[in-house]
Amino acid sequence: MAGSIKPLFFLLVGGALYFSGSFFEEPGDDIVHYATNDATMNDAQEDARRSLPDFLAHKLDDTGIAAEGAMVKVAFPITSEDGDNDEVIWVGPFARSGNTFTGALANDPVYVGGAYGDEVTFTQDMIRDWMYQGEDGKLYGNYTTRVMLPELTATQAAQISQLLSEDPMPARW
Repeated sequence: MAGSIKPLFFLLVGGALYFSGSFFEEPGDDIVHYATNDATMNDAQEDARRSLPDFLAHKLDDTGIAAEGAMVKVAFPITSEDGDNDEVIWVGPFARSGNTFTGALANDPVYVGGAYGDEVTFTQDMIRDWMYQGEDGKLYGNYTTRVMLPELTATQAAQISQLLSEDPMPARW
């Protein structure tokens, strides 16, 4: 990972995304909460899912192993006081074998158990977003990160915005 991106990497992947009945972010909390009916976040996830086949076609090799730095954001089901929800966590590196994916948690989950680096198994329908660093040094994908920018401090949002590609999809795809 390029030196300029590494310090902000944890801002991009460090916080899990949790869907619940309302939106809030508590100071010091590593989780950004979004309502399950948050239209902007749901639209971002739908855009990411629509572009996922292209991402996988370009970032998985013939054996199903993802390119270095490629990650997916996966929704793991949880039961909370609000009912059934998802904790959405970045996973990478990852690989596909048939209809199943395996990968390493890229941050510590809060609700689903496990820890950074633990292996998880998931299916394609659980993927909510994707990202990778292009040859131009910009980060592609990150549909959900783009939605979360207004919730960050102005400094964090400006730094992350500089790292993100203008368009989530590479022009050559």
